[in-house]
Parts: sequence; structure tokens; C-alpha cells
Amino acid sequence: MTYQAIMFDIDGTLTNSQPAYAKVMGQVLSEYDKPFTAADAQATFPMAAEQAMAHLGIAATDFDHFQARYEAVMADHYQDITLYPGIADLLQQLPASVKLGIVTSQRRNEMVSGMAQYDFMPKMAVTISADDTPKRKPDPLPLLTAIDRIDVAPSNALFVGDSLSDEQTAAAANVDFGLAVWGMAPNADHQQTAYRFEQPLDILKLF
Repeated sequence: MTYQAIMFDIDGTLTNSQPAYAKVMGQVLSEYDKPFTAADAQATFPMAAEQAMAHLGIAATDFDHFQARYEAVMADHYQDITLYPGIADLLQQLPASVKLGIVTSQRRNEMVSGMAQYDFMPKMAVTISADDTPKRKPDPLPLLTAIDRIDVAPSNALFVGDSLSDEQTAAAANVDFGLAVWGMAPNADHQQTAYRFEQPLDILKLF
């Protein structure tokens, strides 16, 4: 099938950001005298900030301070975040007629700051962050909002992501899901995938 639009998750899909995330979260949580294990990193990596804080036992009343500290520390680690091999080539080679977008659990400030270094960002017809809708993934609202803004029907869109949350988002929105195998958690049990892409350039086979 040829799609009119492809929406991408960021972390674990476009960028290999988990090492930087683990380092930053470990530093911020140390300020709260809380440990941050490898299991915590894997569990919270695909979550929105509010979900991750709840999982880690940080009070909701501390959200603004916690998020401010996270963004401040992360600002020193953007250089540690890299695109997965093949992502830049994929975004350059996709047909110009296909509308591209981002649907992420990152807050907008983090998304803008972290992605500004990449020259493909102007190609994104729409970007939806955690600040742009009242509900977060895996609720379908962020994805549905993105494709509505570019006037594409769910049946004509593909969502590419690495996590179970991304898969659940696509299923709830009735949008086909393409699993970014290169970034997925090794023990994740994905059941609702239209495609399993072993590498980014595999997406070009749809066109």
C-alpha cells in the first residue's frame, strides 16, 4: 500500500537517545535521592514525563521542577544523541508527495531543542509533542491530531515507532503501525504490527 503520510516517533525510532536519557535521568534522580536502574531506564524511556515520574515515585507536585531540571541537564547531552543509521537517507529518499510528521511524548521545548540540529526538520508537515494535546500516547489523540492537521485519513497514514505504547496508539487510532525493530526493547511482545522494519531504508519498499 502507498501511504499519503508517515508519522514518526522520535526516541528509539529516529534517534538513539536512550543512553543520554539514562545518564540524564540518573543525574536528576540523584538530586531526589532516588536510584535509577537499567530496568527503570527501559521501562520509562517510552513514557511521557508525567508517566515516568509516577513510575519512579516522584510527586506530581514536583513536576515543574523535575521537568526543568531534566531539560537543563539534557541540554548538555544533545551531542550524545545520534540518528540511527539510515534515517537521514530515508527522509531524503521518501517521495515528496508523502507528508511527514512527528508524534512524540517529548515536551515541545525538548523536541525543538534536541531536533534543531537536523536539516530534515523543515520537511515535517506536522509535529505533535506532549504539550500539544490533553492526552498522551498510548491514547490515540496525539496521532489523530497530527493526521487531521495535514488532512489525511487514518487509513492513509502509517505510524512508525519502537514501543508498545506506539503500537497501542496506532491501533487505537486505526492507523497502520510499522515497528522500528532497530530501536525496540529486546523483550517487547509486539502483536499489532502491519510491518516490521529491520532498518529504516526498508520503509522505502512501500513506495
